[in-house]
Amino acid sequence: MFDPSAVAIWDAGVTNYPESPPFHPETAYPEYPFGPAAVGPPNLVYGAVRAMLNGLGLDSANFGRPEWNPLGELVQPGNTVVIKPNFVISEHRDGLPGIQAAVVHGSVLRPLVDYVYRALEGRGRIIVADSPIKEVDFDRIVELTGIAAIKAFYDSGTPQGLELLDFRDAQVERNASGFMVELRPLTGDPAGYTLVDLGRDSMFEEIAGLAGRLRSTAVYYEDVMESFHRPGHNVYSLPNTLLNADVVISVAKLKTHRKGGITLTLKNAVGITNEKRGLPHHRAGPPRAGGDAVADDARLDAQLEDRFRDFMLGQPLGRTGLRVMGGPLRTAARVVKPLFRRLSPGRPAVVEGDWYGNDTVWRMALDLNRVLLYTGRDGMLKDIPQRRYLGVVDGVVAGEGEGPLFPTPKACGALLAGGNPVLVDIAGTRLMGFDWHKVPMLREAVARRWPVTIPVDPENFPIFSNHSAWSTVLESTEGCFSFEPTQGWKGHIET
Repeated sequence: MFDPSAVAIWDAGVTNYPESPPFHPETAYPEYPFGPAAVGPPNLVYGAVRAMLNGLGLDSANFGRPEWNPLGELVQPGNTVVIKPNFVISEHRDGLPGIQAAVVHGSVLRPLVDYVYRALEGRGRIIVADSPIKEVDFDRIVELTGIAAIKAFYDSGTPQGLELLDFRDAQVERNASGFMVELRPLTGDPAGYTLVDLGRDSMFEEIAGLAGRLRSTAVYYEDVMESFHRPGHNVYSLPNTLLNADVVISVAKLKTHRKGGITLTLKNAVGITNEKRGLPHHRAGPPRAGGDAVADDARLDAQLEDRFRDFMLGQPLGRTGLRVMGGPLRTAARVVKPLFRRLSPGRPAVVEGDWYGNDTVWRMALDLNRVLLYTGRDGMLKDIPQRRYLGVVDGVVAGEGEGPLFPTPKACGALLAGGNPVLVDIAGTRLMGFDWHKVPMLREAVARRWPVTIPVDPENFPIFSNHSAWSTVLESTEGCFSFEPTQGWKGHIET
């Protein structure tokens, strides 16, 4: 029986990914739908995901039998199932190892796809979909992670196949200096999009007076935030394919985040919207002025950078100006910043809300989780969940340091799963060696009255693990990792 208050933390027994897509299991397990003809070389990740689902109590009475159907309580024949991985980047300065630290690997997705297929019994849809950041080359990332090979296997060997969908409706290209030079339209969701208005139920409503300061890092040299967030009006754009789903399996990455401290299943919901220009990431200015982009005592260069960027985004010619001036300004910054560092040792230099004082990103993440779970197919908020949910976290290779886009690989060999995103993230945060009470996204999710609540004590809920120390992460740090936080969170998130 599936207990939504339980979390599994599983030791995969390996700290690297298999290299042979489409990542067949190494054994034709009794329930495996494709039999001995579709097995492959050693693949401990597949077996670990399988064992974790059993450890979570999913149809455990039939484990080891052909009828074992671990996702049967969530997925019924004829359902539409969206598997939503974190595909946030397609390039990293460290190449493939850096990419693997930032995005979900295909070997973690493959057993989930197989068990969804098993539960559907030949009727329904399996869709792997995400809306990564605007620069991502979607085809490249699905190729690098092995998802493309999984799709090819399903398309050739099953009647329903496997659908891959880029939720974005536009993609940006950057020049050699890193500045955006082209915004290209994409096909997007063939089912279209629906605007969902949380209105006064949004986490932003309590700071509605500061709505004019809300900013997004996903804009194309523009500021269109007022169209999405103003008093009594808090709108998010959702793909209709997602709204029409019966089940969502959110597959997140175990990694740090410059603005949120950590990014696990709650933050993974950022990838459900095509229109990221309307996602608030920070508020312009320092806290004393109602902002959170920079600290009150930020270095002068950080304050000037924040003001200049905000000024340019608010000008009709700002796009052209930033494109022309961007290269020279970055060159000058490389010379000037060390001077400010020497003049103001120890003072924070973070910008765009990349620090522990960010009071914006957690609101956006919680809003999106409410939208994900409680919006009906008609685009209206309901009082009961509209789709069933499972959260999974890929920490076989995790990411520490400057996540989510530039993490350093951290070999952990860990997998997590559960039915409540808040509880999964509390367990994952503890496993990382962080104090969840110091993460606003989790602290506020527990403290507030909102639909995505937790059914149990956040300090005492069932954790199942094949690693004895990991089963007690709520009480002890023994066996936990010591992730390096991002620069803006050091000294403010550790246990």
